[in-house]
Amino acid sequence: MPPKLTKTIIGAVIAVALAAAVSYGVISQQTADEIQTKANQSLQTDQAAPNPAPQDPSPQAPGQPGTSPQTPAPRQ
Repeated sequence: MPPKLTKTIIGAVIAVALAAAVSYGVISQQTADEIQTKANQSLQTDQAAPNPAPQDPSPQAPGQPGTSPQTPAPRQ
């Protein structure tokens, strides 16, 4: 997906999430406007910067401690 389209989709998702949060009274309209402005500035800043070399995040091995779901203790 082109970077411009990705940033547009991210901006739209942020806008919808903020609208929902304002609608449900979780945040005020002023707070939503501030967050949207900061998100737009961030996305524009990223757009102007050259794309960095892709980083390869190290995947977690399935056997690492803390990654397996805990089974509940049997009831007595």
